[in-house]
Amino acid sequence: MKKILFTLSILLMATFVFAQQDKSKDNEIQKRADSVGQGGDNEIKLNLLNTIIGLAEVNYERLIKDNQGLGVAVAVSIVNENTYGSNYNYMISPYYRVYFGRQKANGFFVEASTSIVSVSEGRYIYEPMTYTSTRLADESKTNVGLGVAAGFKFLTRNGILGELFLGGGRILGKNTYLDGFPRIGISLGKRF
Repeated sequence: MKKILFTLSILLMATFVFAQQDKSKDNEIQKRADSVGQGGDNEIKLNLLNTIIGLAEVNYERLIKDNQGLGVAVAVSIVNENTYGSNYNYMISPYYRVYFGRQKANGFFVEASTSIVSVSEGRYIYEPMTYTSTRLADESKTNVGLGVAAGFKFLTRNGILGELFLGGGRILGKNTYLDGFPRIGISLGKRF
């Protein structure tokens, strides 16, 4: 019985020692980030690539740990034409990221997301006598999807950041002709 208690106490002490080392490592990363102006936990970004294509997207991300972040991307169509092959009205995409860089929330990352996607679909009637189709009206449909992405975040000393990411998602509902959605971007933003 004494051997078991001795072994358990050694394991318990080792756990406390390693827990203290992890906290000191987190504190060290935070101090280093603060010293070069990268210590903030909030980021706001504009997805330039989607905006040029016609789907203006703004991102907000909150860093919950040195290597993890939670965010939301909101995209709204600014054109009436097809974007990515469909008439997107809006997309709201909450996401979770894990970073693999040596600095605070910097470097390579992977992302898991969910999305609420609204698209406008045109309804047509085919007229076999004249071999033409007539467009009746646009019908708006909203679905939910799951997606993944991978990318890279670049961060300057004064907190200006850039991101490159590529991914996509799958629509879960069946009430639209759209099967998936893109999760791509070239973003520019600020950490504060």
